[in-house]
Amino acid sequence: MDAYVLFFKPRQSGAEWEETALRAGTAAIPGVKVLSDVDGVEARRFGAETSGHTLLFDRDGGLLFSGGITQSRGHAGENAGERAIVSMVNNQPAARTGTFVFGCALGNGSQLGDKARCLK
Repeated sequence: MDAYVLFFKPRQSGAEWEETALRAGTAAIPGVKVLSDVDGVEARRFGAETSGHTLLFDRDGGLLFSGGITQSRGHAGENAGERAIVSMVNNQPAARTGTFVFGCALGNGSQLGDKARCLK
């Protein structure tokens, strides 16, 4: 399985935008590739409107799951999205193929200009 985590990065931002504990922690997860999504191009391509939107595709590129993997914004712990993805990855039937996404709204750079407000 290939796992990618994309972090929004405004085109005009400097390197300090990417220097966060969350990004460093994510990059430390074995097998996870961390990439910058400059101006949210990839988010728009895949229809992600909220940070934390998670997508799972099969080997042929078919969408298996689209949604959130937290029960609420900032929540850690078991939830329906996580259970669905774990089931699918283990070739088991899943109760859901999608869940609500809780996070910060993605959009044009002006909506994401106040990074600190969203990350609190």
